[in-house]
Amino acid sequence: MLIYDMRIYDVKPGAVPQYMEAVREISLKIRADHGVKLAGWYYTDIGPLNRIVHIWAYRDYAHYQEAREAVHADPRWSGEYVPRVRGLAVKQQNMMMQGADFFPGPA
Repeated sequence: MLIYDMRIYDVKPGAVPQYMEAVREISLKIRADHGVKLAGWYYTDIGPLNRIVHIWAYRDYAHYQEAREAVHADPRWSGEYVPRVRGLAVKQQNMMMQGADFFPGPA
């Protein structure tokens, strides 16, 4: 059964497009190269504005730890991605979630 790293970021007003651009151009490729699957990506339209929710799928906690270390050690992460998003988030919440037995998970 997969586990999910769900991250909720509140970003500075107007920073959602800038954050999404950095993810689209850099982060998705880095994570994919290290076996991390995107399970969901959302931003608010109604409700608390400037909120981003992203969910990453892992086989298990060992895969999460391995992939996390590999992503953070990747020079593209610290050299390209982090400088683009640094300072955009004003609040962050991370949760590890388990999928229900009726949820098929990401394809």
